[in-house]
Amino acid sequence: MHCTTSSPAASTSAWPAATSPSASCEPPMSDLPQGVAPRRLSLRRLSLWLALGAALALLIGVVVVATVSVSAIRVAARGGQDNAAARMGELRAVGNLERMITLGDQFQDEADPLRWRSIALTMQALALHPSLEALAGDGEGSTSVAFETANRLLAMREEEAAATIHAPAGLAPMAERRAAFWHERRAAMQQAADEVAARLVREVSQASAEISRGAVVVLGVTLAGTLFAGLLGAALVVVMRRHLLAPLVQISDCLAGLRRGEDVADSLPSVHSAELGEVVEAVERLATTQRALEHAALYDALTGLSNRYGLEARLAQAIGQAHRQGHRLALMFLDVDRFKSVNDSFGHASGDELLRILADRISGCLREADVVARLGGDEFVILLGELMHESDAAAVAQKVLEALSRPARVQGLELRLSASIGICLFPDDGGDAGTLMKHADIAMYQAKAAGRAGFRFFEPAMNEAVTQRLHVEAELRQALERHEFRLYFQPQMNPDGCHIVAAEGLIRWQREDGSLISPAAFIPIAEESELINAIGDWVLRTACEHLEDWKARGFDGVRLAVNLSGRQLRDPDLPRRVERLLLRHALDPTRLELEVTESAAMEQPEITIGNLQALKALGVSLAIDDFGTGYSSLAYLKLFPLDRLKLDRAFVSDIENDPNDASICAATVSLAHSLHLELVAEGVETAAQHAFLHELGCDLLQGYHFHKPMPAGAFVVLLEHQQATPAGADVQP
Repeated sequence: MHCTTSSPAASTSAWPAATSPSASCEPPMSDLPQGVAPRRLSLRRLSLWLALGAALALLIGVVVVATVSVSAIRVAARGGQDNAAARMGELRAVGNLERMITLGDQFQDEADPLRWRSIALTMQALALHPSLEALAGDGEGSTSVAFETANRLLAMREEEAAATIHAPAGLAPMAERRAAFWHERRAAMQQAADEVAARLVREVSQASAEISRGAVVVLGVTLAGTLFAGLLGAALVVVMRRHLLAPLVQISDCLAGLRRGEDVADSLPSVHSAELGEVVEAVERLATTQRALEHAALYDALTGLSNRYGLEARLAQAIGQAHRQGHRLALMFLDVDRFKSVNDSFGHASGDELLRILADRISGCLREADVVARLGGDEFVILLGELMHESDAAAVAQKVLEALSRPARVQGLELRLSASIGICLFPDDGGDAGTLMKHADIAMYQAKAAGRAGFRFFEPAMNEAVTQRLHVEAELRQALERHEFRLYFQPQMNPDGCHIVAAEGLIRWQREDGSLISPAAFIPIAEESELINAIGDWVLRTACEHLEDWKARGFDGVRLAVNLSGRQLRDPDLPRRVERLLLRHALDPTRLELEVTESAAMEQPEITIGNLQALKALGVSLAIDDFGTGYSSLAYLKLFPLDRLKLDRAFVSDIENDPNDASICAATVSLAHSLHLELVAEGVETAAQHAFLHELGCDLLQGYHFHKPMPAGAFVVLLEHQQATPAGADVQP
């Protein structure tokens, strides 16, 4: 792992340098964070199993083909079932003739008239069966002959039945004639059936013989083709193993050696194909670029310092070593103050140049065994190993701050920057890398909150404060979903304090238990978490809804002021959202007043001036809140399209006793009027303050001396009371 290089001056630190061999700058590759390697197919096994699989596949193919061919021979030997099926009609005809002959024999022997008549009818039905049409060309066996035979036998038997009654002596000759007739026809029908059956047997036998001969030929050809394919497949396997698989196995060995950091230039195979030649060339190029890729994975491309992944590997190694040897470590989280303004003013190229300068200066303050990494943007992390005393970390932090505070020349200009550093110690403030990074980050933000350009050590109370802030942030999100916010109203009175001219809408958070939380307890957290946008939109919507309600009640002359956050003021979509709300509720724009603080207005004034001018074009009233407490420029102030200045309560609260506060109030009133602005005094709590501000010429007064902030319903009652009170009378209910 890359570490900082120290100048000779830097190496003469007041605290001892580490000499342990384990403090090497290059961590072993095994210590680097890696995922579990996926299971890959071995080409050696592939070459073996490919040959075995090919042989097995050929064997299975031969068995299958032989089985199919033998089955075909058996089918043909059983009589050619397919050809026999084609002759099934003729076989049915033969069967019907045989049955008719049997019925004729029964007819001859039957003495019961009912039975021999039934047999005769059955013989007639068989004679008419369609299957006998197949024998139509076989002479006596045709349908007409069979039917005529059945009719003739029936007629003879009927004659015999009649003779039994009228001439019994003639029965014997008639029976002899009938028997002779049946014997003749029976022999003809039997001969026809036998001839057809014999012909069918001959045809089926011939077809079976032909199928058998064809199947034998098929089997022979199949076996010959299979043998040829087997020999060809074996040859292909040998060729593929020699010219493809063996070189690929060698290339795989080279890649494995390359991963282990070995020199593989002499172990690459000699290949004879263009494709494998390209693969070998690619491996050669990979070998030449692997070092560069490893460097890019662990080091920041801009500064050459370790990046996040390199830091994690080095920090894990240092923690393990410190744990085994009982040493202490210091982890510093460094953030350059207001670095964004450099990028915004001079461009990212200048910002990158400045970051390289800062990285070199930080590196120059450290020992060779120490590590400095850039996480991204203007964030750096410093790891100090084998720390003897906590004061050693403080000395290094102070040294780094002094180095960064020196002027840096960028694009011909000298820039002075500062940084904020958070410090945590191992094992005092955490036993793992994640905890140490988190605690150092928390300490860095505390250093920024304390005024920047300094360092802070981590304290457990800091973590508790962050946890509390995150808890409040989560509750704020739920409060938005549960509609727990309320808008309270504090009247703004005319100078004599007898008439309500306007009101300021003040947000309150009413929890489920009914307790009210002041905005001072949650608005700063909302601004940090960007929830302020959603809360600000809710305030704007709610204010417009109340203005619409007041208008419907006849109080359309009362103006309502609400505060805008800095994020809202810099939102380019703010004027359009306000315009949509005014149109939706059909409001007079002058009835809505938007207040911004000096600090919010002066942050990126080129953007805020544009938004304020767009809002003013809508007709909305604009005011500067808490005037005099923040940073302001009169040069910008005159460019803001304002209607009012609000004098902060900090100057009003002590005007009775402090001449300076009284002078500031008088000067502010004079300034506002000279700029043709109205002045609203906040925090008026006593009659003496009221009288003094009235005498100064304040246009509007606001404070507990007149009314405390109140819910919407109470404010409506107050307005109704004012409407019913004669002009000039006190509006106190």
